[in-house]
Parts: sequence; C-alpha cells; structure tokens
Amino acid sequence: MSVAVEHAIPERDAGPISRLIDICRSERRTVLDHYSPEEEAEYIMNLGPRAAVFVARVGGEFAGFAGIAPRWDYSQRLKHCGEGGTWVMPEFRRRGVATALWRDGILPFCCEVGFRHVGHFVMAHNERAIAFYENLGFRICGRHDKLVDWDGELLDAVEMEMLLEADT
Repeated sequence: MSVAVEHAIPERDAGPISRLIDICRSERRTVLDHYSPEEEAEYIMNLGPRAAVFVARVGGEFAGFAGIAPRWDYSQRLKHCGEGGTWVMPEFRRRGVATALWRDGILPFCCEVGFRHVGHFVMAHNERAIAFYENLGFRICGRHDKLVDWDGELLDAVEMEMLLEADT
C-alpha cells in the first residue's frame, strides 16, 4: 500500500480532518475538541512557521493526518520542544499510514525547524496508540491520573516523549 504524505491544504483537507477528529472523539481516542471544517481551515491557514499539519492519502483517499507545533512558547530555552499527534481513519489503521505521516512529514519537519524533543499526551486506555508511538521511538515519561475531563468523567493519560538527534 502506497501512502502519500503532504502538507494540509485548508480548502481540501479541513472537512476530512474535522470528521476524523469527531470519529476519534466518539472512540475516546483524542483530547481534541470538535472543530467545524471552517474552524479547522482557519487553524491550518494561521499556522506559524514552526507548526504544520500533514495529511496522508491512499489511492487519493484521505487516510489521516498528523500535526506538530511548538510545545511551549514562553521560553527560548524550550524552543527545541514540539508537540505532535496522529489521527488515522479507522479503515486505514494498522496499515502504515501513521508511520508514513511521521517518517515523511513530521520528522523531517522537526529537523527543519529545530525540534529535538517531541512530546504529547495519549489516552491511557489507547494501548494501540501507545504501542505505535513506542515503536516509533517514544517512551512514556509520565502517567497523569484523571487528567482528561470527559463530560464529567476523569480519565487517565500518559505523557510520551521522543528525543531526536540534531541531524535526524
């Protein structure tokens, strides 16, 4: 299966990204809020130079997306830190889409903008995502009990991080 990865184009990709976020929300696989296609398009259009959204396509069909942005912007001493995430359509999971998004999109972008530390939160019950990120080179660096307020139910999350070599 061939996976094509490219920068998101707001007018083409905002709708599918918005729908995928809603799918992952219904599965309790993401902490992202609901965003309308218009809100998602505006987000993509207003990305700064150190943030990116990549989409994956299989046979021309939207298969998923990944994003990366500065993790903390209040200190120059943390400018090497990014925060990323990955979302894949159910029918394309476990078929190399997420790996392609990181290999062909996120990781080269991290190198380009100087991110050497990448982190994010994963819902603790999402064992497949945790295993994916560990296979990619992330490690669990913390567990946060009752971090995510899911409509009044407090759910656990794990924090994961990956250190990149300066020439990755």
